[in-house]
Formats: sequence, structure tokens, C-alpha cells
Amino acid sequence: MSELDDLLRQKAELEAKIQEVMAGEVERLKYQFAELAYKLRELGVLPGAVVDAFTDKAGTFNSYRTMKVKKA
Repeated sequence: MSELDDLLRQKAELEAKIQEVMAGEVERLKYQFAELAYKLRELGVLPGAVVDAFTDKAGTFNSYRTMKVKKA
């Protein structure tokens, strides 16, 4: 295998690992955001626009469902 082939293989492996780690980090941050929004709403300090974004047509506030994360 040439040096270029080896480097391209390494690059592809690194890019795949970066995507995997990034996806995990995004899910973790989405969960934290949903949890924070829920807590701020309970305290009554969540801005109305954010409350509206997390409220469905039936009037139910659910930041976890909106962010598509599972509650721990």
C-alpha cells in the first residue's frame, strides 16, 4: 500500500470517528437543553417564545419530545 493510500485510509477513519463523537455530543447537549428548559419552565422564568416552541397543539409542554431525546 502506498503512503498516500495509507494516509487516505487514516483520514477516512478519523472523519468517521469525528462524526461518531460529534453525534454523541449533540445528543448529550440536546438532552441538557431539554432538561434545562423543563426546569426553567417549572420556575416560571422560561421565555414565552421558548415555551411556545416546546408546547404541542394540545397545549402540552414537553421539551424532551420536542428535542427528540429520552428522559433519563
